[in-house]
Parts: sequence; C-alpha cells; structure tokens
Amino acid sequence: MKKLMYLISAVAGVVGLSTTANADVSVSGAGGIAVVNDGAAGTNDGYVASSVAFALSTTTGNGLGISMGMGITNDSGNADNTVTGGNAVTFTTGGATIVVGQIGAVGAIGGVGGVNSDWVDLSTVGADASTDMAVTTGEGFSLSTAVGGATLTVGYIADGSDLGNHTAGQNDGEGEDGEMALGGADNSAAGATVSLPLGNMTATVGFANVDTDDESETHVGGSLSLTAGAGTLTVGMGQASLTAGTATSMGATYAMSLDADTSLSVGYNNTKDAAANDTTTELNLSRSLGGGASVFLDVLNVTGDSASEGTAFALGSSFSF
Repeated sequence: MKKLMYLISAVAGVVGLSTTANADVSVSGAGGIAVVNDGAAGTNDGYVASSVAFALSTTTGNGLGISMGMGITNDSGNADNTVTGGNAVTFTTGGATIVVGQIGAVGAIGGVGGVNSDWVDLSTVGADASTDMAVTTGEGFSLSTAVGGATLTVGYIADGSDLGNHTAGQNDGEGEDGEMALGGADNSAAGATVSLPLGNMTATVGFANVDTDDESETHVGGSLSLTAGAGTLTVGMGQASLTAGTATSMGATYAMSLDADTSLSVGYNNTKDAAANDTTTELNLSRSLGGGASVFLDVLNVTGDSASEGTAFALGSSFSF
C-alpha cells in the first residue's frame, strides 16, 4: 500500500497536481422544477433541469490571472445533455480583462426588456422580429479595461461562419483539423462599448459591424440604468442596418425588492424589422426560501405579427448547490 501511495504521489507531481500549484478548481450546481403553460400551443408541461459548473483558475508568478469554465446541463425539455464552455480563456492583468476563444459580438446593445428566467422559453410563445446581425458569436477575442472613469470593451470575431449551425459547446472557428481559423473567414464581426457612471446613473453606448459574403451590417445602440424609487430602471434602444432592411428595438425594465426575500421585475420591449413588429411584456416574481432554494413565477406576453404570439406562464422552484 505504501509503495502504491508513493507511485500515486509521483504521478500527481509529474502531471502538475502538486499541492504547491497556485491553482483553484471549484464546482457548483443548480437545478429546478417548473410547470409551463404554453398560451400559443395550449398545453401544460412539466420540466426538470439540473446543471454542474466547473470554474478553473490560476495565477502565474508575475500576477497574470488565467481562468476557464465549463458546464454540463440536462433538462427534460432537451433530449440531449449539453456541454457549455471550455472554448474560451480569460486573462486578467493590470486592470484589463482579455478573453480569447468563443465570444459574443461586442457592441450590439440596446435590446432591453427581458426579465424572465429560461423556464418560460420552453413554451412556443415568442417574438419573430429581431435586430440580430448575421454574426452574434464566434472565435475571436475581446479586451475590457478602464479608461478614466469609463469602462471600454472592444471585440473582434475572426470567424463566425458556422453561426447558422451553432450549438452550445461547438467551436465555431474550428478548421478541418480542429485548429482555430483566424484568417480568411467568410463572416467576421467587430465592435466596441463604453460604459460610464454618472452619479446614480450608468450610461452605455455601443457600435458593432459585421462583414459577410453578401454585404456589411451595422448595429448602434445604448442603455441607461438609474435608481428610481425603490428599484432600478433601465431603458435602452438599438438600431440595426441588416441585409433584409432596418430593424429597431426599444424597451425598459424595472426591478425592485418587495421585502428582504421577495423581488419583482417587469420588462417591456418593442422590436420591428422588415417582416414583423412585435411587443413583448415580461414579469418575474421570485421569493427566496433560504438554503439556495427559491420559488418563482414568470409571465411572458407577445403581441403583434409573431406567428407564436400569446401568453405563457412558468411556475416552479429553483435550487443552487
């Protein structure tokens, strides 16, 4: 037995599992159960979901922070287990944060109005109008840093050509041999946001551009968040020049605490594109039960030109571990 322990210790040291390594691995979990009333399909369905998240981080001798994350999710609304993350590395140094790998398009902001959890999205109720550009995620990098009192974030997606077939966990920029394709991509994106605190308000503006095989698309937008009464009011607006025409989105959310354990959020959004004009209203009511457990009610209402307009409800409980 003693020889076996010596062997295990030696192997652990070779592969870098020494207890002297300045690294951290943490594991967390979440789950829940809900009943969703689908106002478009006229059904009531029950769902159960669970997930495990792994956070990996270390710090080099010169103070460079390196972190990655990965998760496994399974829910009864999805026939397959889903692996998320594992395809981006975050570096932190000198007040700057750099992400390399799969990122979302930077600068496409202003689409305010969503307050519901993911449960109500399991219904078929939903808006058709959208300001989404041809590339919303892909392989690239982003940089976030302080500039005076503001926070500047810039990003570049070198390859978003696989967006149409994107699934969680897929590396969009992979070439035939699994390498990251950093040049010659058919679809690329670049953008920037600036966030500036103004007393009890925070203003954010953004610009994004996408180049595709066909033409260039752009998105400009902004949001303003401020303390209002007992809660926080956020308003936003965005406009996109898309291949199919101009699309606009404007909305607002208001979030407040009813007491120490109960929170209420409401949201409103109107989005109009070349094919549809939809209005979405959302409500989320949540109460903590302690110990990481809570109960919630989500309400989603969509009116306008959407083929799936109607009202959906989700009632359930969520847990964190």
